Amino acid sequence: MAATGAAPVRVPTEAPRVSPLDAANMTAGPAAKIGMGIFGVVLVVGIIYIGRQLIGDLAEVHAASIMPYLLLGLALLVALGFEFVNGFHDTANAVATVIYTHTLEPHVAVVWSGLWNFTGVVLSSGAVAFGIVSLLPVELILQVGGKAGFSMVFALLFAAIIWNLGTWYFGLPASSSHTLIGSIIGVGIANQLMSVKTGTSGVDWGQAANIGKSLLLSPIVGFVCAALLLMACKALIPNKALYEAPKGNEPPPFYIRALLVLTCTGVSFFHGSNDGQKGMGLIMLILIGTVPTAYAVNHAVTYQQTADFVAVSTQTADALSHYVSPSAVIGDSRDEVTDYIRTKHFTPNTMLALRELINGIGTEMAQFKQLNLVPQDQVRNFRNDMYVVSEALRLMKKSGEPKFSAADSATIANYKKHIDNATKFIPTWVKVQWR
Repeated sequence: MAATGAAPVRVPTEAPRVSPLDAANMTAGPAAKIGMGIFGVVLVVGIIYIGRQLIGDLAEVHAASIMPYLLLGLALLVALGFEFVNGFHDTANAVATVIYTHTLEPHVAVVWSGLWNFTGVVLSSGAVAFGIVSLLPVELILQVGGKAGFSMVFALLFAAIIWNLGTWYFGLPASSSHTLIGSIIGVGIANQLMSVKTGTSGVDWGQAANIGKSLLLSPIVGFVCAALLLMACKALIPNKALYEAPKGNEPPPFYIRALLVLTCTGVSFFHGSNDGQKGMGLIMLILIGTVPTAYAVNHAVTYQQTADFVAVSTQTADALSHYVSPSAVIGDSRDEVTDYIRTKHFTPNTMLALRELINGIGTEMAQFKQLNLVPQDQVRNFRNDMYVVSEALRLMKKSGEPKFSAADSATIANYKKHIDNATKFIPTWVKVQWR
């Protein structure tokens, strides 16, 4: 029973949601000022570089109205908003250990991790980015410049942002990779349900299963490897102090700090080179949809590479002729190949259509001489032809139908590298912007 007139005792109902790190340690000191200074310089240099590159690319565009530029700006802001929110989740994992153990000052740790994240993104091939994009329905990818295509991009990005903000606010651990992939699958399912009478495609469940396996297996592999390493360290390094929580602001021994910095560096680099790609493919879809003249095909492909592509196209068309049925009959080649990608059902007509499409692409390449000389009103269709050919070849290899000979398989693989170089590319400024 409390004494009369005594001040009421306030009992906290939940633990305070604050970092164990001293707040003053995060905002004061020369290391914090140096870290913030480096961040500011890098940010300004990056903005200037991106602006110059984007202006240079858009100089080739002769749009009839300002609408494509407005859509481009809005879409890029939304995409960057998703990546900003992503920083609340995945990116913080790389610096958690070095900050918690006082190995690095927080500002220095963030700048160091960001540097290696950036390095990983710049050195990445883009394969992960376009692997995730291939989950989307083929019709939406081919029509990304239309209303349905923009609705798709905005829907999946807004859904991912809302989920990330919600999980961050309630303190729920969540992966932005799972979020984005879930949004893409949701768009695919909605596309199929809304257009059931037209026979449009939904999710490429085979590709989704492959990505799902990696997302499921990666934490299991990480858990098992970490447990084995911990047990091995305890057996080989019997120093109990190394396995206890840090006391106050006292950092661990020098060699432990060196290992922690090394692991922080490795995690940051590989996070950038893998996980950091997941949104760049969407950025490229936005660019292709709004300003196809500048981004639908790779303008960096040289005249010599174009001549090589024409020769490889002829070789590939000849190789596919070995598998064309005499009874095959087709109408529109791209429609036939697109149906194959949508249904995953190979027919004798598929091979004939694919061969004719490859022949047509090779002929047009020979006429244009270089990709940057493709007429503005043809560039989107030209890119779509190349995209469906690449996807059809990927599916044929995956399904093993038809059975190609070793020599023909090598020719087709060489051709796919050439055609992917022309369509599945990511400009350096996009990588810089995404980080």
